[in-house]
Amino acid sequence: MKVNILALDSASAVCGVALLCVHQSQRQHYVVEHHGSTEHAERMLPLIDQVLTQANLKRADLDLIAFAQGPGGFTGLRVACGVAQGLAYGLGLKVAAVPSLLGVAAQQAQHDIETIEIVVADARMLELYVGAYQQTTTGAWYALHKPMLIHHSQVLQYIQHLLAQQQSFKKPSVLRVSGDGLVAFPDLLASLQALPVHLGGTELPKATTIADLAWLQYQHQQLIEPALAAPLYVRNRVAFTTAERETGLGGNPSSTWQATHIRPAVATDLAEVAALEAELQFAPWSQSALESSMASGHVLWVALQADKVVAYAMMMPAQEDWELLLIGVAPVAQRQGVAQQLLCYAEQHARAQGAKKIHLEVRASNQPAIALYEGAGYVQVGIRKNYYALPEQQREDAVLYTKILA
Repeated sequence: MKVNILALDSASAVCGVALLCVHQSQRQHYVVEHHGSTEHAERMLPLIDQVLTQANLKRADLDLIAFAQGPGGFTGLRVACGVAQGLAYGLGLKVAAVPSLLGVAAQQAQHDIETIEIVVADARMLELYVGAYQQTTTGAWYALHKPMLIHHSQVLQYIQHLLAQQQSFKKPSVLRVSGDGLVAFPDLLASLQALPVHLGGTELPKATTIADLAWLQYQHQQLIEPALAAPLYVRNRVAFTTAERETGLGGNPSSTWQATHIRPAVATDLAEVAALEAELQFAPWSQSALESSMASGHVLWVALQADKVVAYAMMMPAQEDWELLLIGVAPVAQRQGVAQQLLCYAEQHARAQGAKKIHLEVRASNQPAIALYEGAGYVQVGIRKNYYALPEQQREDAVLYTKILA
């Protein structure tokens, strides 16, 4: 088998183009780079021609176009994405969108399936992009949560929170922190040296790494159509509005992160969970249904704020394949990252118990839930026609998703 993968990276001040040529068991890289953050648009196409010339290939010889999706500089991300889309359309190819933080995680030495790679990347403005990844037994990667923006003063709390969660599991994973955020914030580095975590490298992702990760996506059929290629923007707001600031708010609202206390549910929680179900769902589970489900071995977690249940998630263990049965967040706690933290915790627990996959189904019209799942790395695997009931005897499709954990 012969596969030629072109990878583009303009998420930072370095504009890099790599070509990975795979022939049977042999892999060869070609790479060219240009340093200068304001010249990506002018340099990208000439760099592509240079790397193709090095390999004695033409554009028609390519099998896949990959790009570093971000997070990173807005303009740079758009350049790599736009060029990747244009080339893929013209050549009739699919695209591999590779998160830039995953590139940093994959560059760490001696990574294994028991290590959670936490990447902290300098986002300027006293903020950091943060992502957490873990490798599977097939060599692929899965994200514990999608990349997010955190103020530098909260990153240590985030890592301590994740560390405490791992220490509560019977089979905890090792945490390693890497990325150029360790250089940008020496105080963070000093604080981490006092914690039971490993420290990794601080290099930016390389275009060759983006190509290698695209090869993994190619092998696992995780490619997308060019029309779906999009930069991964994490910083969507940089300040509160004037009206918000007048109430005393300050800083960047999109970088605020707050740890949510998550624990296994107990009997006294079920009334609150049932009340939230009734508020959130068209066909809610009753308290008695929740009790029966837990009695049958299903696992229920709750998230609390001020000792009040604000979210819940239930899974059905089934050896290596677990199923997410329920997840809900109270309206007052929505859009605060609670669902992402709860889902991340449930996945970590399931993996520590030996789960290799998590399956779920969601109403086709539930776009917020679909965005949560797809952002967390779940992949659509099917449709169950007319599965959910609607008012007036109508029916709605269920969309089936799966996430590979190990």
